[in-house]
Amino acid sequence: MIHYLKIRNFGPIKDEVEISFEVADGIEKDAYEIEMHDGRRLLKLAYIYGANASGKTTILNAFAFLKKLLLEPLTTKDEELDFDPFLFCEAPLDINSFFELSFYSNSIRYVYEVTFNKQAIIQEKLNFYRRPKPALLFSRETDMEKLLTKIQFGSTIKAPAREKDLLESNTLHNNSVLGAFTKTNVDINELSKLKKWANDTFANDAKFGINAANSNAIRINTDKKFKVWMNDFMNRADSQILSIHVPNLQNQAKKILNANSILPTLALSLKMSLSKMAKDLRNTIIDNSEIEIDFIHQTSQGRQYKLSLQKESSGTQKYFNLGGELYDLIYGNHFKWIDELESSLHPDLMKYFLQMFLLNSNGSQLLITTHNLSLMADTDFIRWDALWFSEKSVDGEVTLYSAADFDTSTLRKDASLINAYKAGRLGAKPNLGSPYLPNNP
Repeated sequence: MIHYLKIRNFGPIKDEVEISFEVADGIEKDAYEIEMHDGRRLLKLAYIYGANASGKTTILNAFAFLKKLLLEPLTTKDEELDFDPFLFCEAPLDINSFFELSFYSNSIRYVYEVTFNKQAIIQEKLNFYRRPKPALLFSRETDMEKLLTKIQFGSTIKAPAREKDLLESNTLHNNSVLGAFTKTNVDINELSKLKKWANDTFANDAKFGINAANSNAIRINTDKKFKVWMNDFMNRADSQILSIHVPNLQNQAKKILNANSILPTLALSLKMSLSKMAKDLRNTIIDNSEIEIDFIHQTSQGRQYKLSLQKESSGTQKYFNLGGELYDLIYGNHFKWIDELESSLHPDLMKYFLQMFLLNSNGSQLLITTHNLSLMADTDFIRWDALWFSEKSVDGEVTLYSAADFDTSTLRKDASLINAYKAGRLGAKPNLGSPYLPNNP
């Protein structure tokens, strides 16, 4: 579970901002919350509102960047980290960036700090809290002249010195310690647990289109539980949809693979394991072609008709793609982020999706950006501490704040959130000016 993420000098974020899932004081417990073993209450769901280009997506990109940093290490020394710092200043590349992530794994709270620029990870530190005082798991320093890494391990890591030395030597200046661990053949139990946590938590972020549809199609054909789930999920949104059918998936896969000439390439890769080959085959199918997917519709007379996914409405296509994401959130322990969830969805359908997540998930979290103001109007559904606003200043700097941060002089406890937002008291609105054009003939 994610507790908070602090971000500094990342994209349009200059000064530090924080997105937190901690429950605010004075709010009664409901389906939004999960209580940690230390008594801290965390939210399952958070929303970010704001004008276009206000920095909402940057918060999601920060999590995506962090996922890559921890799980997808760069392979060569000359590669740069894939991000831009705050650019509206003098010598932007000379200013370091910083993240601080607080999270829970196996009932223990960890705080991970990382300082970096495009060329290197300069410092890292990972503390954990079994007691009120923090204990060090590891810290890392990079010599920026020699581009060499030095790792200090805490006393709880009992691995042999040779294992620690090997990890240190394999930690390139542009790799995180955990990232380097994922590609190093060493046995360090504490880092193995954290790698598993990161893999489970940062499941694939929701990217919709061919990839999501194809991934769902493969799962429908290989997982009976998932197939039943998807049929029910789509029927709830459209009662005419009886089931989903993926015809001749094996034949489709062969055509896709032959069309992409992947088999000869894989055959030449003698060092590739069978599991790696299977993964690459699956990814090729998912990424490179549209799998045929049919929706079986049933009329009031009981007659059934087949309609391809491509002929369904954009809303139905979007909801089909969302089905796999919601399944993972409910039956797993993941942290996912979705940009503009409401795209192509009716407001009631979007709310229903969020209700299903809140009422049926037990260990997952969801962060979304949205422009759907109808959620703010529903006082029985929205929570102030789950509602965040992103705003960009005239100097291009992004600020992030919660509705729970406002004092009663700005937002009374019984005030209407949507009216306060529309009136501009909460900020994070477009400043458009008059729609009249000067000197219009």
